[in-house]
Formats: sequence, structure tokens, C-alpha cells
Amino acid sequence: MQRRADRVDAGAAVDGPTPPATGARPPRAGATRRERRILAATAALAIGVPAGAAAWVRGATDALAARLTEIAGPVVGGPGVRIGGIDVDLTGAIRLRDIALGDLVAADAVEASVAMGALLEGRLRVELVRIDGPRVRIRVEPDGGSDLARLARWLADREALGPQRSGASGVAGGYGGGYALGLPRVRVARGALTIQVAGAGELSAEGVELVPAAGGARVLTGPVRLRGAWHGAGGRMEVDVAFARSAAELSLPDARLGRVLAVGGTGTAASGGRAPPLALQGVALGRLSAGAPIELRAAVVDGPATRPLAIDVAGDAGGALAITVRGERIPLRALAALAPAGMSTGDARASGTLAIRPRPGGLALTTDATIDGLVVDHPAFAAEPAPLAGRVRGDATISRDAIAWTRGELALGAARISTSGWVRRGAPASQRAGGNAGQLAGRIDVQLAPAPCADLFASLPAELRGPLDGMGLRGTLGARGSLAIDLSAPLGEGAALAGSLQGGCAVTAEPPAADVSALAAPGEQQLLDGSRRKVGRGEPDHVALRALPAYVPAAFVAVEDARFFAHGGFDAAQIARSLEIDLRERRLVRGASTISQQLVKNAFLSPRRSVDRKLHEAVLAWRLEARLGKRQILERYLNVIELGPRVFGLAPAARHWFGVPARELTVRQAAFLAALTAQPAHLSRRVRRAGGLDPESAERVELVLHAMRASGALSARAYERARTAPLRFAPSALRE
Repeated sequence: MQRRADRVDAGAAVDGPTPPATGARPPRAGATRRERRILAATAALAIGVPAGAAAWVRGATDALAARLTEIAGPVVGGPGVRIGGIDVDLTGAIRLRDIALGDLVAADAVEASVAMGALLEGRLRVELVRIDGPRVRIRVEPDGGSDLARLARWLADREALGPQRSGASGVAGGYGGGYALGLPRVRVARGALTIQVAGAGELSAEGVELVPAAGGARVLTGPVRLRGAWHGAGGRMEVDVAFARSAAELSLPDARLGRVLAVGGTGTAASGGRAPPLALQGVALGRLSAGAPIELRAAVVDGPATRPLAIDVAGDAGGALAITVRGERIPLRALAALAPAGMSTGDARASGTLAIRPRPGGLALTTDATIDGLVVDHPAFAAEPAPLAGRVRGDATISRDAIAWTRGELALGAARISTSGWVRRGAPASQRAGGNAGQLAGRIDVQLAPAPCADLFASLPAELRGPLDGMGLRGTLGARGSLAIDLSAPLGEGAALAGSLQGGCAVTAEPPAADVSALAAPGEQQLLDGSRRKVGRGEPDHVALRALPAYVPAAFVAVEDARFFAHGGFDAAQIARSLEIDLRERRLVRGASTISQQLVKNAFLSPRRSVDRKLHEAVLAWRLEARLGKRQILERYLNVIELGPRVFGLAPAARHWFGVPARELTVRQAAFLAALTAQPAHLSRRVRRAGGLDPESAERVELVLHAMRASGALSARAYERARTAPLRFAPSALRE
């Protein structure tokens, strides 16, 4: 390899002095010889020192790369340290070509200006470094650690290259003399610095220059680009911000940033094409001191207006980050990808504060924000997209297996709801030996502050009122409730629900589309399959309650609503038991509707399961209990209940299954019809296919009889007779 030192033309320096001008006195012979010796010595130094330096560096290059790989390999990773080639010129500049520090740093060339005096003493001291075409990728882990910090700490360990650690003498001066690793001035001629943050994004900077300073260096850059991406239920959210220039203080050897400033920023925040991106203007990022939070300020473009946005990021000693976000009517459409399924943020705006702070094993969240324009568009919530607007305040702690909140407040119009509680998956440590480590436990307390009933009703979006629209109310209502869950407890004891009301509401006008008083008189009624039929006294298939044996309605009450005659339309114990079963099965297995709720559901509501329909059902059941007596409700229920394929009402069911009038049903026949209520279509198919009672249907009948005995509807003797009584179906009922 031809070196620049090898190409130095020293011929003129050894050919002798320039001939004297005409008329000049010829030099003396002794003086001429002395001058020639001086010139020869000068030429030797001019050629020999750089040539010696080149030879010294060439001889040390391979050994240096090998030794650095041995020492720094665990730090830089990959193939270790590589140095492709080296050039040295007469000015003391050393140019390394094709170099790499593992997977962390690579460059086309690195040119270093070397202090010649130190080099002659066997030490390599670099004064200025120019980097051409660098490819630097610094990975930052969630805990704040990074490749750069590890490399900086390694560089600070001077003994890593010393004889105490190496045990080698090296070559051409060896490692025994050591290398002075003081930080030189560094300039990036071409290329970019890239920092990758695990799970968040990356930062890239061009025109980077490191200027030595007390305790580290000042970092100056040209254009800087910050890109981040996060995945949510609705796709990918992306943020892209570009700054015109930046400056920062870098402390060494811990590689931590002190004061930081980035200005002239513009950018966008987008949500995977689900909504137009948000434009950001006047973005500035800064930190006044090493211990202060990093502050980001921006203006979010919202049509003709701009909305101020502030984000503060502070780190603790362990590298964990605490984030505080403040804004005023900030559009939320860029968060569409992170929103839960069925929640639209396209027209939503938020004002207030959200703080996220690290806690051992989790995060602490504090919020005080007002949100409007949020739309819930999901069939499990409502039949139509429903807008929500309100204020959310609270403190919560979230970990992998638990969430707890000591203060939660939700304001929706006139409704002021406060809540506290905790939910944990996994039993306490004292119980884990018993195999309950995966069980769910928790407690939730909710309170509705007293408010005028009319105002509470008006707080509901019109899309949630449905058939209740037009109801007039007066009075004041407050409520309190609590739910306790412990699925490590025996079946039936895993959930407890309690509640109480304060004040009450009186209805001044019934809703026209759902006036429950219509159920007290004969008239056309909607059935569960959507068809309509005239129901009530005087109709051919109507059965009066007083015409039935007592055990017939008792069978339905025992299996469907054991506390029917005691509650006011709702049964908290039944709701808790249904919730417990659903949680244990992790799916909707058992309903919790009372007979009153089932009646209004069949008469006025659709069969779909959703939050708004349960709300309608609850209000209408309350109205039904207020307008009709218990026997009226039960009689109407028995005349519309589904008891087979397109079979509605007790009289048609008695004819269909047994060919007898309803008043002639036996105890076992009544128990079979009551057993059909949970799954009329499914159990009907099983009976038809089996040509009689199959094992599953027989078990259901036995459960109804047992419930009738437990409620006192059957004596012990009647119970035993019913268990063994024959059950003969009408031939037509067993045909498809």
C-alpha cells in the first residue's frame, strides 16, 4: 500500500544548496559541508518522523483492532472492532478507512489530527476528528440504558488499554505507553447520527459536531428528525417532527444529556390513515439543566385556530420516565389507532392534564381533563353512534396484574359519579399455594351525587334514550352501590352486590313509545321473535292466573325469579350470581333479568344485548312495578313467554307439547315448560331428536323441581311423585 509519506519528494533537500548568484563570494569548504549536514538532518527528520509514525501505526493497527475486539466486544457486539486501512501524512493527520465498532458505529473514513510531540513520546493524542459517512445506531432500552452509555463508560476505563489489564507489551511502542483518550473535537462531514428508542421510535441528526467541554462535550447539530410509532387496537399511530437545529450538553462517561435545545420544529401526528393527520407548528424542545424535565411546546393546527400543547418528560435515577401532557381543546383524531374498538376520536377534543409516572412494577396515572365530541359506535353500547362529553378526574395505579384507584370522578351533564376500588388477577401470596394464583378479585364502590331527576335524564345523549324519550320526571335522586368479587371463593360466594337510593323520582309523563300501562289491558304486543299478537283477557289463548294450578306459575317463578314477590323489579343477589358465573366462564353465560325485566324487554325492546337496552329495560321495569301489581305482571308474562319454536304463551305451549289445556298441566309437565325458558329453541331440538327427554333436558327438569321444592311450592311427597311421573309428549311436538 502506497502511503502519503512514501510519496514525499525529498530529493531537493539532499542535492545541495542553490548555486550562488553571479558575483557572489564562493562559500568556504567547511561551511558548505556543515550546511549540507544540517540539510541532510532536516530532511531525515522531515521524512523519518512521519514515516516512523506511519510505520508505528501500521504495525499497531492489527494488534490494536484485535485487542479492542477482545476488550470491547461485549460492549459493541457484532463482529467486534474492524479497521480496514490507514494513511498518515506529513502534517500528523491519520486517516482510518472502513472502520466499525461492532453493530454500533461504522464509517467510510475517520481522519484524526494527531499531536506530533505526543506521538514521538509513544502516545497517541487526537486533537480533531473528522468523520466521513458515519452510520451510527444507538439503541435506547425502556429502562434508559443505551449502547452509547455502555461504550462511553468503557472508553472512560483507561485501564482497559493499560498493561495491568492487557499483560502485553504491544508493538512499536506497545500498549505499555497507553493512549490518551481525552475527548477531541469531532465533526461529522457526511452522514447522520441515529438513536433508536425501544418500542417508541428513533431520532436522527445531521451535521453533528462534538466540541470538548468541562465534564464532557457540547453537541451541535443541523437538521434533526424525531419519529415515533405506537400500535393500538385500531392500528398504528405515527409522529414525525423535524427541527431546524439543536444543541445539547453531553456528560461523560455516563453519556447523559444536560441542557438541551431544539428549535424550528414542524411535524405531523397521524393514525394509520383513519383520520387526516394533525399538523404541528412552532415545535420547540428544551431543558434548562440536567435535573430538569425535558419540555416540548407546540401549536396544534385545528382549522383556522392553533391549540397550545405542552409535554414534560422527567427521568428518575433509574432511567424511568414520567410524562405530563397539558393542552387546551387539543384535537384527538391522531389517537384513533390507540382508542378502544368502537370509539371514534375524529371530532373529539380534550382540555386538561394527564400525568404518567413510573411506580414499582407499573405506572401511576393522574388526570383532570374535559373531553367532548367523543363518539361510541359499537353494537354492544348502543344501536346508534352515541356522543359523549364530560370531565374525568382521578388517580390510578396500573400494573401487569392489577389496577387500583383511590379517586375517580366522572361528570356527564348533571350526573356526578365518584368511584374508588381495585381489581387484581391473582390471589394474595398467602393463598397462592392453594392454586388460586390466577383468580380475579376486587372491589368497586360507586356513588351518584343527588341531582334533579329531570336533569339526570337530560344528561343522557338522545341516542341512549331510545323508547324512553319523552318521559317527564320530577324529584331528586342519588345512589350508592358496591360490588365485591373473589373468584377464589366457593361457587355462589364469589360476588356480592349492594346498593341504596337517596330520594326518588316521580314520573309526570310516560314515554309514548313505551307506556307500560298498556300491559294492564288487552292489546297487541310484540313477541320475542319480532312478530305481534293480541294479548289479554278476552283473547282466545289468554290464560288467567287464577285458572291455573298454583304449581304452574310457581314453576316459572322458582326457576326464573325466585324473589319475584319480594323485589321491586331488580334482584341484586341474582345479578351478582350471574356476574360471578360470567366471570368464571369468561363469557356471557347467564342472564340476570327478573320476570318484570323480561316482560318489558319482550314488549318494548329488541333482543340485542347492549348497554343502552339494559338501561331501557331497567327504567321500564321500574315503571312496570309502579303501575301494575305482581299478579298482573306474572299473568301477562305467562301469556307471552317463548316456550318452543314459534310457540308463545302458556296455553299454546300446553297444546303443542302435551295436547292439553294449560289448567290441566301436571307438576312434571309444568316443570318441563319452565325448563324451556332459558333455551327454548335449543332444548326443543334436543327433545325432538331424542324422541323424548334426553339426558340434558331431564337434568333441567330435575333442577326446576328441586327449585320448586326449595321455594316451598312442592311438598316432599309431591316432589317425589313429580320426579318419577311419566312425561308423554304429543306426537306432533316430536316432529320437525
